[in-house]
Amino acid sequence: MVSLAECLAKGADILSGTEYARLEAEILLCHVLGKDRLYVAVHKADPIAADSANIFFELCQRRAKGEPSAYITGTKEFMSLEFEVNPSVLIPRPETEMLAELICNKYKDKNANIIDICTGSGAIACSVAHYLPDAKVTAVDISEAALAVAARNCQKTKVAHRVTLMRADALKKIDVPQKFDLAVSNPPYIESRVISALDTDVKDFEPRLALDGGEDGLIFYRQIVNNIKSVLKAGGELYFEIGSNQGSAVANIMSAHFENVTVIKDLAGLDRIVTGQLR
Repeated sequence: MVSLAECLAKGADILSGTEYARLEAEILLCHVLGKDRLYVAVHKADPIAADSANIFFELCQRRAKGEPSAYITGTKEFMSLEFEVNPSVLIPRPETEMLAELICNKYKDKNANIIDICTGSGAIACSVAHYLPDAKVTAVDISEAALAVAARNCQKTKVAHRVTLMRADALKKIDVPQKFDLAVSNPPYIESRVISALDTDVKDFEPRLALDGGEDGLIFYRQIVNNIKSVLKAGGELYFEIGSNQGSAVANIMSAHFENVTVIKDLAGLDRIVTGQLR
């Protein structure tokens, strides 16, 4: 038998072509063992059963071929909550946590009615509902498979009683029985022609439906803004996540119907969020 440390070293070697080989090896080993990283660090001299080691090496091989670790383990942490993910939904990104945090901070202690358009895994909707216990959230997506994942994540994060899931096309008018105080969306925003040049773990594994923003990457922003009056109250806020080169373009789109339009940069100094109030 080999030790956990030896097993981990071999896994990191298999993953040497990835950016965070050691970290991803740890994630996969913890998944196989059903333990956390602290356990692995404390018990690194302990032996690992041969069958567990073989499973771990197989998972490392899958990751080395490009399959994202989150799809291999079936989980991804977001806003300190654990979410189910699979290839029918985009893997939640750390940048999107900034969007969720802004909303949670601004709407703290408010009885807000919120709609999340293009919800995917439900990461934003569930996180907002979790941290804003007085809020009610409607989560919208066109993909039935994504909505099934979102439904399980609502149960997983214990917010199913305050999150309503709805199938609708964000490129069309969304028919809802009420209007909302806040709309949030992290829509597909990659230019169609660019998708084939993305990293393998994105272009070959994540759903194109959640990536493709049309010829210029802006089709969802235009359509959501054009149809927003059917969704949002006058004076209500809209929060968009955007690509790092889309701040000015999305701000211009929003200015047709919104005031106080603001582009917010992320920790790397890149444009990441555009927000404004509906006139």
